Amino acid sequence: MRKNSILWADDDVDDLQMMREILQKSDIDFDIIEVRNGKEALQHLQIARDNASLPCLIILDINMPVMDGKETLSIIKQNRELKDIPVVIFTTSQSEMDKLFCERLGSEMITKPPTFKKLEDTVTRLLSFCKWK
Repeated sequence: MRKNSILWADDDVDDLQMMREILQKSDIDFDIIEVRNGKEALQHLQIARDNASLPCLIILDINMPVMDGKETLSIIKQNRELKDIPVVIFTTSQSEMDKLFCERLGSEMITKPPTFKKLEDTVTRLLSFCKWK
């Protein structure tokens, strides 16, 4: 049986490191695939689709170089093979326009919490979006 995976696109190395530490404390066995922008996320998804190993969850930051999270989310939701994978926008943005954009595409937007403890709680919530195999 193939291990579950979570695709995480964020250009902030410190955020990725903190998330990896928190996620690895989980009792659930999964891989975290880290990419730095939306273009890399889409490239990974194409390879994963070809190998029948799509992630159970995609987490995107909004503000990334090359291709941002909103553009990436739009492309994912237009692809019939990818559109049903849960996508969560995990960002520092508190913009109502960003929230409405995400809602319109059927994704939740979660604002990055300011403390480590709240971050741990948020990561637990993020994991709940994944449909474990």
